[in-house]
Amino acid sequence: MNEAPSTENAPEFTGRPAAVYLGSALLLAFFLVLVFAWRDNGQRKTLETTAELTAVGDAHYFPMPPVPAPPVEPPFPAVAAFHGQSLYLADYRKHTYQPDDMTRVGVTDEGGYIVYQAPKREKDADERKKGEMYYLRLSPLEYLKTRVVKAGQEEKEAK
Repeated sequence: MNEAPSTENAPEFTGRPAAVYLGSALLLAFFLVLVFAWRDNGQRKTLETTAELTAVGDAHYFPMPPVPAPPVEPPFPAVAAFHGQSLYLADYRKHTYQPDDMTRVGVTDEGGYIVYQAPKREKDADERKKGEMYYLRLSPLEYLKTRVVKAGQEEKEAK
């Protein structure tokens, strides 16, 4: 009566075929994930690109031009070229802006300095009539205001 049950007569596990199919499917899915991850990793440079549109992270500072002896009056000299047009100093003052307020608009033709635009304010409307204003970065928070002088404007400013 105290006999151990015989394992030879035990019925076979009924879920075995389903378990084998499920295990095979999971192994195949894992293999496919590995293949796609390896393929995407090889194309990382083309799939993942970023572009910074503000001055954050720019450490290529424009050298401040020497300030002439007083009195300093317009017309001021051209300090750089942008899209084939000369950028003239608007003044010799350093203007303070937060890096995330400045918008990147391009690079100078020579020197590779990044050109920025400040947020537009209504009080600057008269300034903008003299020509489009651009800024060159001097230090982490300081910028040099420049402008593209419109045709015929140089003679008016000289008078």
